Amino acid sequence: MTEEFEALAHTMAANAGRAGLRVHVLPYPLETRSEAEVRAIALEHWPLVLATLGVSVGVVGE
Repeated sequence: MTEEFEALAHTMAANAGRAGLRVHVLPYPLETRSEAEVRAIALEHWPLVLATLGVSVGVVGE
């Protein structure tokens, strides 16, 4: 989600009994940025999104 909706996401999670729900926040706004900027943000945030989801990235076969 973007910064614009962070407070709402935490409120909704708390109301659903999931106050500790992990979230990853992207910069806001995205829609007014150039494609190059959005791609750079995506590349920067992708590993952090995976970590927020609890994904462990490693080499296949490890």
